[in-house]
Amino acid sequence: MTDLTSDAFRKAMAHFATGVAVVTASSDEGEQGATISALSSVSLDPLTLLICLNRRSATCRAIEQSQRFGLSILSNEQEGIARHFAMPSHAKSMDEHCVRHEDGTCFVRDALVQIGVEVVETLRGGTHEIFLARPVHITMNEDVEKPLLYYRGTFDLLA
Repeated sequence: MTDLTSDAFRKAMAHFATGVAVVTASSDEGEQGATISALSSVSLDPLTLLICLNRRSATCRAIEQSQRFGLSILSNEQEGIARHFAMPSHAKSMDEHCVRHEDGTCFVRDALVQIGVEVVETLRGGTHEIFLARPVHITMNEDVEKPLLYYRGTFDLLA
């Protein structure tokens, strides 16, 4: 049995393969974006999903201020974009990688799925904020079939 430490817990959770997404939001600080793997559908009635972000991130602050965000589920061809949005906020270029919906929401260009959402509730979970959100529009890219995955600390492609 392994001692229960934060490092052991992180290593254990790394064995859970997840999809990779980018969340984007606008605030007084400008447009922000972050790569996430903490994403889940919660309910079909009412339609609800959740994401988790570190409270210290600029993207978290932007979502808290705007109460809405764009969610882009990445395809297996977008590892470079996942790495780009995983960098510190001052090093990110939004215009190069993003498109805007008619309502102004920013999304990753050519993502597998783009979901515009509004926050309905925010919960605190240790170092992270948990945003429960309601989808308001969805665009699916029918030309792309395979998601980008994250497993054991690396990006992986679905064969």
